[in-house]
Amino acid sequence: MTGVDVPADTAGRVVADLVADPGGGLYPSVYETGRLVSLSPWLAGHDRRVEFLCSAQRPDGTWSGPGTVALVPTLSAVEALLTAGRTGDVVDRGLAAAAALLAEVARDGLPATLIPFLIVPALVADINARLGHERLVLPSSLDPAALTALRTDGWRNPVSAFYLEIIGPAAVGSDAVTPVHGVIGCSAAATAAWLGPEAPTPGGPGEASADFLRHTQSLLDGPVAGLTSMAYFERAWSYRVLAAAGVAPAVLAPLLAGLPADVGRTGAPSAPGAAADSESAALLLLAEADRTGRLAEPQCLWEYDRDTHFLTTVPVGAPSVISNARVLEVLDRYRRQDPPDAGRYTDAVARVARYLAEKQQPDGSWHDRWHVSPYYATLSCGAALSAAGIGEPLDPAVAMVRAGQHADGSWGVRGGTAEETAYAVLLLAAVPGDHQDAIAAGVAHLERVGTAEPHPALWVGKDLYAPVNLIRAAVLAATEAGRR
Repeated sequence: MTGVDVPADTAGRVVADLVADPGGGLYPSVYETGRLVSLSPWLAGHDRRVEFLCSAQRPDGTWSGPGTVALVPTLSAVEALLTAGRTGDVVDRGLAAAAALLAEVARDGLPATLIPFLIVPALVADINARLGHERLVLPSSLDPAALTALRTDGWRNPVSAFYLEIIGPAAVGSDAVTPVHGVIGCSAAATAAWLGPEAPTPGGPGEASADFLRHTQSLLDGPVAGLTSMAYFERAWSYRVLAAAGVAPAVLAPLLAGLPADVGRTGAPSAPGAAADSESAALLLLAEADRTGRLAEPQCLWEYDRDTHFLTTVPVGAPSVISNARVLEVLDRYRRQDPPDAGRYTDAVARVARYLAEKQQPDGSWHDRWHVSPYYATLSCGAALSAAGIGEPLDPAVAMVRAGQHADGSWGVRGGTAEETAYAVLLLAAVPGDHQDAIAAGVAHLERVGTAEPHPALWVGKDLYAPVNLIRAAVLAATEAGRR
């Protein structure tokens, strides 16, 4: 298609919202709100949080999420309501629903959210303690020893700060974690766990954290989102897709202002206060290289190298195909600058490409623990392999994407969504081949639906969430990429 200029006012609004809202436009989280009810009864908005939990219960007694994904938020809501002294139908139906979900987990396994093998035992134990008897029973496959080991001493690392709320009394005021602008681990619940159950003394060491919680709960009038920020990640990711779609550099410039400096040497987290991770560092390096035309030496990434793949965080060892796709793109781009140690990068590119090829599913897709939909992981892996000139895995990936398009031009694993449609269009626009028919149908769908909310929660945290501002950037980028 002929090139077109992206309307500066439309892109400017998306950019302005990404910069102005470090929280990403997230919706309220039942899990995180429930933890604040239990951990911070002193905090303003307590009654509104309790009422939010009561009103968010579904007719079947569960809260939030399909299938067993509902287990963690349901347990959080029930425990919170018990702690707040609520009894009656809401709690009774919640307990029955939790018991049924635990039985489902015993049969089918835990939900694919973050650390349910630690969160579920913690909440089940707390609920039973509140009730004074063993109302809920853990599946035999769920060993509480992992939670015991975490609480004993295993939590003293930067990654565990994100779920400090399950540690217990040892977390209160601990110098093993450090607030950043008052925040612990990009989580309101973790921050509340560090502060403890009593309102902090004015002028004391917890004042900044208390102020943060007061501000955060005010944003949604009581309830809180599951994350306090993914600002660095979101802004770098959005810069890349919008720049590739033709948005003017001057419009995009605010996205990179104030992001971490010297990332190639020191690395970067997804947001202030989060643990450093390879994906965020790679995205920031790539975004800056898109701006300047040259990639900084990515020394920080070697910390994550585990021969067959790169880790997302250290010391957590679960690999991610998406993180490896970002790393692949950085390694390949840097080796093309012909550095003195280009051979080291060439070798790493081959290793990571082999890892991604091995992780490709039989239908051509990729799946990852950070997102429910295969379209996000398939875009991430397919675009990185295409940029590196590695074509063999692309044909089955493209075939999977094309086969998944719905009659109305949309894509989505549970019915068409603007978010998943955007990822599919971006992939087809990024790889070789004539895919204009599918792209045009996808763009037409996006033009019809726009970014109308609410967006389904497809991103994986302690429960599922939807980063609305990032989704808006993806839809805009896909719409414009499809027209070029």
